[in-house]
Amino acid sequence: MRRRVLTASALTAILAPATLRAQNHGHAHSGNEVKIGRHEVELVVRGTQATLTIRDEKDQPVDTTGFGATATVLARGNERRSLEFRPAGANRLVAPVDFPVDGKFRATVALRGPAGELGTGRFAIDPAR
Repeated sequence: MRRRVLTASALTAILAPATLRAQNHGHAHSGNEVKIGRHEVELVVRGTQATLTIRDEKDQPVDTTGFGATATVLARGNERRSLEFRPAGANRLVAPVDFPVDGKFRATVALRGPAGELGTGRFAIDPAR
């Protein structure tokens, strides 16, 4: 019995890092990702800036030249506010956040590519301080 426990523990120790690398594809995910069209889009809100990071279906960074996005955000007091995201180099789009929110940052994002509308996604995240 002791041998089975050691064997199972050893197997777990060997396979766990490989499984983790396969799931993360070489980069860390925050849990704020949503599929929009064929793209995996991550939203991070830190201070007064919202950032969208875009990856393709093969989990590769997407050049955001020619991309844009609009977000409708639920601000403090259930007021609806809009954000306009612009390319910020690499695979990122950014927008200034100049209003307070209560609790989670709730946003519906409409993503546009060079050929037009790509789809929408909904986020409900905890803003980073």
